[in-house]
Amino acid sequence: MQLKNDTRINVAQLMKEDVGAFRTYDVSLNWFALAQDVMARDVTAQVRLTRIGDGLLATGTVAGTAIIECVRCLEMYDQPFAADFDHEYEPSIDVRSGAPLGPLAPVEEVGTIDESHELDLTEPFRQVALLDLPIKPICRDDCPGLGQGSDDDGDVGDLRFRILGDLLDDDETAEQN
Repeated sequence: MQLKNDTRINVAQLMKEDVGAFRTYDVSLNWFALAQDVMARDVTAQVRLTRIGDGLLATGTVAGTAIIECVRCLEMYDQPFAADFDHEYEPSIDVRSGAPLGPLAPVEEVGTIDESHELDLTEPFRQVALLDLPIKPICRDDCPGLGQGSDDDGDVGDLRFRILGDLLDDDETAEQN
């Protein structure tokens, strides 16, 4: 099955099947929020949902392009990512009787299949994508950093310190006079 710009899957039928039954999905997202200030585009994922004893196990891969800021020059650039994931989901309501179910494991460790028998893949996608991004992103190996380059005098250095250099030059000139 294919999902376009959606991370929610109805799993009611799969929850009625025996342990070991599975479904596969191809997910494509034009845009995906990884964090408050980090977006990803052209995200694709291959997901396999497998019926396990207490719920479902989602496994697969997610890949895309994050738009992040270089720590040297502070310019935004495209950073590809690709990662494998697995995430367990438990139902909140029995699919056959409609009776509410209590959590079987701590909430942090598993996702929830909601009262509409849908699970959301947003969190596992987001987590593995963020973990695959570099801690100190650099747009390219030869990135010169902020304000690096040649100035009017042909000197290479950090242009932010030009004013300080001018002040030192003024002090030296005043001492010589």
